[in-house]
Amino acid sequence: MSDQPDGYSDYVIIHIINSTMRAVISIENANIKHGKFHVNGDKDSELSTTDITHMLIPPNSDLDISSCGRSSDLYGTEGSIDLYDGDTKIAKLYWNDPRVGPNDFQIWDYRMGGQYMVTLGVWNREGGSLGRVDLEVVMKG
Repeated sequence: MSDQPDGYSDYVIIHIINSTMRAVISIENANIKHGKFHVNGDKDSELSTTDITHMLIPPNSDLDISSCGRSSDLYGTEGSIDLYDGDTKIAKLYWNDPRVGPNDFQIWDYRMGGQYMVTLGVWNREGGSLGRVDLEVVMKG
């Protein structure tokens, strides 16, 4: 067993489900404060914020955005992404999966009663990684 830090154990997979009939959701303003974005299923293949920004989720499809701590870091992962439909901001997604302490996942800049409904699934608040977080976007009307 290694005495080296393993930030890879702190991770999140944000599973974004676009349940709209016509909106193409784009990922914008990807930000990573701690840790890194990576290719789904491969924590050694890092993605830049530029790689994440402008990813598209067509109607009635889904996309996974993965982030983890760095292999030699004791912090974990913390960051955010914005969801847009064209020029309309749907919401900002924020996560924090520290090495020690409670996890956090929040939806910011979301307009209640607006054109979109955003539903957040169950996520791990305590002990271990955030894991997979399901988030569904539905267009009202």
